[in-house]
Amino acid sequence: MPDTRTHEAAQPQGRLCHVCDIRTNTPEESVVFTSDLWTATLAADVPGWIMITLNRHGSDWLWGLSPEEALTLGPLMQRLSEAARTEAGAERVYLMGFGEKWQHFHFMLLSRPVTVPEDLRGPGLLEKAPELADRREALRLGSSIRKRLAASDGQ
Repeated sequence: MPDTRTHEAAQPQGRLCHVCDIRTNTPEESVVFTSDLWTATLAADVPGWIMITLNRHGSDWLWGLSPEEALTLGPLMQRLSEAARTEAGAERVYLMGFGEKWQHFHFMLLSRPVTVPEDLRGPGLLEKAPELADRREALRLGSSIRKRLAASDGQ
C-alpha cells in the first residue's frame, strides 16, 4: 500500500488540511482502495459511503488535476461505485463533491439503499447520515468492497 502521508500539506492559516489528516490517520481497515494517486476510505461510518481523495494536496477542483489524475479518476469512481452498489445492495450510488469547507480535492460516493424513504432521496440522504451510521457494518462492507476490487485487479 503506498504511503500517502508524504503528500500532507498545511493550509494557509497553518492548519493541517482536514482531508490530508483524514487520509493520513485513517486506520488501514477503513481504506478500501489506494494507489499512487488516490485513496478511498470509508466515510461517516455509513455502510457504502466512500470518500475518494487525491493523495497529493490539491485545492483546485477538476481543473487542477494532472492529466494522469484526470484519466484515472473516472474509472476509479466507476469501479468503486459498482463495487459499493453490488456489495451494499444499493439501488443508487450518488456522487457528491463540494470542496468548499475542506479545500482538498475529494469526492464522496453515497450508496442509497432501497429502504430510504422517497422524501430523503437525493440531497435529503445527507440528513439521514446519523441514522444510517453503523461502524461495524461499514467496516464489514468496506472489507467486501476491498476484496471485490482486489479480485477485479487480478483478472
